[in-house]
Amino acid sequence: MPRLRLTLLAPWLIGFLWHAPVTLGQTAPASSDTPVVRPAQPSALDAELFYQLVLAEMQHRTDPGAAYSLILDAAKRTRQPELFRRAIEIALQGRAPQAALTAARDWSAALPSDDEARRTQLQLLIGLQQVREIGPLLRDWIRAAPAAHRPGLIALVPAALARATDRTQAVAAARVALEPSLRAPDTAAAAWAALGRVQRQAGQDADALQSARQAVRADPRSAPAALLALELLDAWPADAESLLQRHLLATRDTPDTDPAVRIAYARALAERGRLAEGRALLQPLPSLDAEGQRRLQLAEARLLRDHGHAQAAYDLLDQALRSAPADTDLMYEQAMTAERLGRLDEMERLLRELISRQPDDPQAYNALGYALADRGERLSEAKALIQEALRRAPEDAYIIDSLGWVEFRLGNLAEARRLLTDAMQRRPDAEIAAHLGEVLWVLGEPDLARAVWRQGLELDRRHRTLTETLQRLGVEP
Repeated sequence: MPRLRLTLLAPWLIGFLWHAPVTLGQTAPASSDTPVVRPAQPSALDAELFYQLVLAEMQHRTDPGAAYSLILDAAKRTRQPELFRRAIEIALQGRAPQAALTAARDWSAALPSDDEARRTQLQLLIGLQQVREIGPLLRDWIRAAPAAHRPGLIALVPAALARATDRTQAVAAARVALEPSLRAPDTAAAAWAALGRVQRQAGQDADALQSARQAVRADPRSAPAALLALELLDAWPADAESLLQRHLLATRDTPDTDPAVRIAYARALAERGRLAEGRALLQPLPSLDAEGQRRLQLAEARLLRDHGHAQAAYDLLDQALRSAPADTDLMYEQAMTAERLGRLDEMERLLRELISRQPDDPQAYNALGYALADRGERLSEAKALIQEALRRAPEDAYIIDSLGWVEFRLGNLAEARRLLTDAMQRRPDAEIAAHLGEVLWVLGEPDLARAVWRQGLELDRRHRTLTETLQRLGVEP
């Protein structure tokens, strides 16, 4: 049998061998006249395991099932996470998701406090649509977690069940997952809010409203409870607003309250034609710290700009910048507002100043590049700016959208389509839908373009770019 060279081993195995001590025994110091071989210390790696792992890697391509069995056996004997990971990887590469799930279950059983094992098992259960098992897994995970981590795990429940095809099973699984948390005073509000979100996903808005009431009753200061009420504003306007008002009253004098609910509620009111009421929610609150007050200022400026009051937004930001001239977020918002007002030189000046102040921040590069591309000006420069932004944030869907849009302006339709499709898959968004739909329309695919635009309208029926695109092209999606 030819000698194995280390360079031929899988990279994961090289790492495992590098960090695992070999139990071949230890020799005593040379000061003794007679050498003494001491018993080997317990270790993750002995000669038998070494051979087993190497054999598994040799069989990986020709007999993945045997390789999987060898690695999983080693994982269960040594309780090493990297071996469980490798068994799951081999199973998935061999298109055996049930075998991967078995390995994940064994990992969780061997290391019950390992959150990565639970996350992996959860992801596989979601992918396999084994919804009934999700409830007990999440329940036990929440129960075992430190108190500080439980709210985050409770908030994970709706996301974990969002892809369930059987909505009735999803709600039942959520009840199992959350049942202990619904009864505990410190988690009841968050748990009822999470259950309500799963009920909304299942189209059970009346039940979701009852859960929202229970959540607010448990703790009217709870942000998850108020945000659930906000989601029910269209279905149950009077009831939802009553719950939201209770939240605002309960948090009005609470020091350092997170203003996220207040901002989201203001935006929802403005979208329903109640801009003045929305603005009233964003006025300074004595109980908020400086950062909270700043967030309210920014939110009010965006609200004004997005609802046809760009000059008022610009004046508000100008006043805020006099008090905080180094605030780059305020400067960015003023640049975007200047663009809305047609003050393009002012916008470019502000964005270039931002780039000079924060050369590693991709947003100013992207904003300036997109603005140039959208006007069809200096397209080579626009592309270079957007590519610079993408180099700093290669996974950002909005920057990928900008690059797709500049490719469209340059006439590179196939590349524009590829980039915009990628952006839409990464982050479904009304503006990206507007761009992708237009590219498809120009490519002579009107039915597909209309489908994309309809998706965008479902996400945001009032989106400015999308509605202007449809009006410009004279399209009724």
